[in-house]
Amino acid sequence: AITILRASAVASIVATLVIAHGGRGISDVNMPSSATADLIAWQVFDEAEAMRLAADGHPVFVDVTADWCITCQINKKVVLDAEPVASWLGGDNVVAMRADWTRPNQDIANNLANFGRFGIPFNTVYGSDTPQGILLPELLTSNIVMQAAAKAGGRNRIVSP
Repeated sequence: AITILRASAVASIVATLVIAHGGRGISDVNMPSSATADLIAWQVFDEAEAMRLAADGHPVFVDVTADWCITCQINKKVVLDAEPVASWLGGDNVVAMRADWTRPNQDIANNLANFGRFGIPFNTVYGSDTPQGILLPELLTSNIVMQAAAKAGGRNRIVSP
């Protein structure tokens, strides 16, 4: 039964991605080059540091992911490592933090619970205007991330698309 549920969830995610990208298949989406993905200097997630940096005017993007999380991998390939999000995450004042939940970690579980969530993918954007963080949906789009970035504020303030 679990395998059927997982297969159903994967099919639902793929269908959603196809619809979100104007009916184009995933292979038709502009996939990032390794150079684009290399723009992002991911740091290890530290909740206290994320809040301190945000208070200091640095937008902070947090990606809680795992090797086994299919939706997380799709979010990385289609949104986080692609333009315009990769350039924003690689910006001078933006701090990109990643928490790897491939193996259970109580600190990560506690952070998820603080937002009333117990699973991944889990992404938040902190900023001077949003020190409590903006919780993003499980399935990301570049518009969702960039709108949260604009709301978060900070030194690398952007105008919402």
